[in-house]
Amino acid sequence: MFGRRGESGSLATARELVEIVAILLAGIWAIYIFAYEQRIKPAYESPSLLVSGSLRKAGERNGLVQLRFSGTVRNAGHADVAIVALGFSANGIRYTTNGTPFFLHASPGLTVYQRDARIGARVQVYRQIELTRFVDKRYGGGFTVSPGEEVPFSGIFLVKRAEFDAVTLFGSLSFAKAGIDGGYATKVGSNWDGAAYFESADHNPNYYSLEVTLDQISLW
Repeated sequence: MFGRRGESGSLATARELVEIVAILLAGIWAIYIFAYEQRIKPAYESPSLLVSGSLRKAGERNGLVQLRFSGTVRNAGHADVAIVALGFSANGIRYTTNGTPFFLHASPGLTVYQRDARIGARVQVYRQIELTRFVDKRYGGGFTVSPGEEVPFSGIFLVKRAEFDAVTLFGSLSFAKAGIDGGYATKVGSNWDGAAYFESADHNPNYYSLEVTLDQISLW
């Protein structure tokens, strides 16, 4: 079938064998590359999620400002990711002229100078925490995000207009590669700025978390 006219039998047979081996090797290589890219490589990669969001005024009445937040959680990795816990929190911010000019050595390598005003107080005005069935089998919720998939979120809360100058919104997530019901015992805490955070209660090495400042809006 593979022979060429004018070739001796042995030469034709050798050429056929070379072509067969080349075809087999190409097939094996293609299968390996597919398996590596689709199965092997993702299995060893850490899960990767990107969280983005925005905050805006939805209305105002009787001294109350209605704020609406929205955004997405996007799987930026190559493997499915199970959402273990999800949280949103917001701080009302008040500025003050007391104690200015203000100079702060916030951390090694970071200094902040403010001449005329600074943050005088941060007050938590909103907090929503959802622990899923992946934390405890008695809970509901819990879903898996495929590579490239985006999951939307949104909500509404209210603040007193006269009490704050601005509002900051934070987003918090914990996640894992495998969605195991009751498999990820979780502790909930708060950072210095009031943002919620999640951590593994039993130091599970397959447990991941992140906290993000999503947006800040002025109430002026």
